[in-house]
Amino acid sequence: MDESPVKEDERFSFARFAGHPFFKQVNAWLVSHSQIDADSAVVDLACGPGAVTELILGELDETLPGACVYAVDPSLSALALARQRIRSRVVHFVQGTAERLATLVPQVDRVVFANAVHLIADKATVFDQIFRSLRPGGVLAFNTTFFQGAYPAGTQRFYKLWVLRAMRWLVSQGHTVTHGAKATAMQWLTVEQYREVLRSVGFADPVVAMHEKPLSAESLQDIGSFSLFIEGALPGVPLEIGAEALRRGVEEAFEELKLANVPRNWLQVVVQRPLNPTAG
Repeated sequence: MDESPVKEDERFSFARFAGHPFFKQVNAWLVSHSQIDADSAVVDLACGPGAVTELILGELDETLPGACVYAVDPSLSALALARQRIRSRVVHFVQGTAERLATLVPQVDRVVFANAVHLIADKATVFDQIFRSLRPGGVLAFNTTFFQGAYPAGTQRFYKLWVLRAMRWLVSQGHTVTHGAKATAMQWLTVEQYREVLRSVGFADPVVAMHEKPLSAESLQDIGSFSLFIEGALPGVPLEIGAEALRRGVEEAFEELKLANVPRNWLQVVVQRPLNPTAG
């Protein structure tokens, strides 16, 4: 009985989507461009079950005295999975939110924040906490596929049809979607808005890269089973029903549009805390 909440959690977790090869590819690029030295102290912010923590460990020499990783996440169940996955004396698991990061860890050389910034409502506060957590000259690297610009030209039609077909199935089953409901689970910013908020807390001008990856129907169904995605696409619909509606919606949209995959952009950002405290 004790395991049932975790199992329920896993049914609607991000883990299935994160298991696809393209997901590891975008995160591997981010970590490799985070300028992690072999003896760096690194925060893996919103570490989840530890996939990115493993990539960070691959950049470190665990025999060096400065090498360490603070794997930070608000979810106890995610941290439990990460502890099972990672056996390293230099990894410290910390429960807590991004909004309190500077109180959770000492100053570090790098912060890697993969696939979670879109979940933050008050991005200025979180970026300020990250700024304070970094030593002068330290680097923040983050990415997201939930931003204004994630949909390459021509793909908007698929996303619209996906939700329309999901809603049609809901209606056929006697369910309703609350009209006018606004989901705030994901906060989508433009690239320029990210630049502005980073500068506002003192960071230097960021390096920005855009990576396009093809998403299969299966991967889209997997993101459609993620609780926060369901809440955003179908506000007010129970998770189990919403996941099934979105699964069917992907099938129908792929068939109607005769698609093999749907391209999607990942935003990759690397930015430095200036050495000069008056810069930025």
